Amino acid sequence: MRLSALALVFACVTVAPAIAIAKPEEPAASPQEREAREKSRAAFRAGVAQLKAQDWKAARSSFEQAWALYPHPSILLNLGIARLRTDDPVLAEQDFVRFLSEDFGSTPEELAGAREALAEARTKIGTIRIVASPASARIVVDGKTIAERVRSETEREGIVAEVRAKAGKHSVAADADGYTAQERNVDLAAKGEIEVKLALAPIPKSGGGGSTTNPPPDGEGPNGRAIMGYAAGGLAVIGLAAGAFCGLRAISLKNDYEDKSKADSFQNASVKSEGQTFRTLADVGFGVAIVGGVAAVILLFTDIGSSKGTDVGRPFVWKW
Repeated sequence: MRLSALALVFACVTVAPAIAIAKPEEPAASPQEREAREKSRAAFRAGVAQLKAQDWKAARSSFEQAWALYPHPSILLNLGIARLRTDDPVLAEQDFVRFLSEDFGSTPEELAGAREALAEARTKIGTIRIVASPASARIVVDGKTIAERVRSETEREGIVAEVRAKAGKHSVAADADGYTAQERNVDLAAKGEIEVKLALAPIPKSGGGGSTTNPPPDGEGPNGRAIMGYAAGGLAVIGLAAGAFCGLRAISLKNDYEDKSKADSFQNASVKSEGQTFRTLADVGFGVAIVGGVAAVILLFTDIGSSKGTDVGRPFVWKW
């Protein structure tokens, strides 16, 4: 493979001498710095041998150690190649871009190899663009918090983060204090771009009981209205029964009063008076039944007279 061949050439011929040769104009290093450089060179040479043997994982570990000890730009080319070969094109892209941006006297062959490797890395990477609101939202991709964010120019009070990621499935999440967190799963195509919008909803404030409304006055809540409605319905039943009884009794006394066979005028006068009394009681009973029935319907099946104006807890609402 051409890239592997270039990597070996760079590792064995060009890059190793470059890091081993100190620039004359560099200031004198302290003993600690000289020790770090020597350890970095040793790790680098071990990485070169591992790269030559195509032991990509071991080579990556050696180059990462060399970079941590003494971050010389010449390490980046082989480090990027090792990372690319261990299926980490995102970090490899960063290595190649930084290598190409550092002007430390790279040869044309090194620069050409870095550009070729960078092009290969980018064929395995896409971009996830996350637009989240509010501006205080924390953006997390695959469990990693994304620190680099900018204000959105198109989304009101939002932030934008662009993440370079390897092609495949990824989780994108956002959270903020006082807001409900959201998470999305995306499938990123190679060299593709996906935009994910996460508008977090505020968490409703509660007074400790999970409700933001004040308790209704006595007799005004759903339970209070139901009790009053059933009481009114019971009163209507009692009034109806009493009215029916008194009405039947009044009819019976009227028949007795009109019976011509009774000649006792005093008795007829007494029957008439009693009949009138029961007729009045019947009228009162029916009136109570009507008033109680209407009140029961209003209290149980409508919102009339309710200060809360809600039908929560009621089977249905009649529209009047």
